[in-house]
Amino acid sequence: MTKIYIPILCILACSFLFAGSDRKLPEALSSEDERRAGEALLVAFHKQTGFAQSEETRRIEEYLQTVGDKVAKNASHKLAYTFHLDPHPSFRSAVAYPGGVILLGGGVLALMQHEDELAVVLGHEVSHVDLNQCHERLAEVIARDHLGSDQFDKLSIEDFGKPYGKDGELAADREGLKLAVMAGYSPHAAVELLEVYQFLSREDKPAPPRTDAPSLEERIRQASDEIKSEGWDESKKEVPLQVP
Repeated sequence: MTKIYIPILCILACSFLFAGSDRKLPEALSSEDERRAGEALLVAFHKQTGFAQSEETRRIEEYLQTVGDKVAKNASHKLAYTFHLDPHPSFRSAVAYPGGVILLGGGVLALMQHEDELAVVLGHEVSHVDLNQCHERLAEVIARDHLGSDQFDKLSIEDFGKPYGKDGELAADREGLKLAVMAGYSPHAAVELLEVYQFLSREDKPAPPRTDAPSLEERIRQASDEIKSEGWDESKKEVPLQVP
């Protein structure tokens, strides 16, 4: 989900109802500008983390692309989404960059048992793009830092790793779950993965409620309510994760 803080503390970014193909990007930035910005942020992320891509990473990214293409197929903005992996096990989140550049952490992948969970996480990140949240943040950062379209190398990955507020993150959860279901995946995977994070955080010291992101309880409750309201209660067999 911006990172999916799948205590997601912010997963896995606006009123949410699926609006269809009439949703348009603001005109200040072109789709090409957004894509170049997203690719520049991916380069910056690689430089900051310092990892080198291996053959294994490339094979996993091919798998992520296959699943991500299914999920993004029903997004409103028909972009050339690309899905990338940071294999570090401490990266238990994901992030969406402008133009459809999606980065998944190896720590999230390690906690998944089913492809359905992967589809939900990728759907959340696709939705940050599809709901124009990445676009709006890019426009804000450009205005704040007085950047031209030839200065995307000056963008900070920290700006795009922040949550999109409680309402924005819940919106991306709802949209992402819907995209995953439309791609043929089980909606129950969303609850299952969130409950994994709930279990992992069971011994954490109580912290004040966040104002910039929903709690795990709020996210689980919303997913459960959406499953009921959309009539998705019937069990659907989940697909085992097929990481190469």
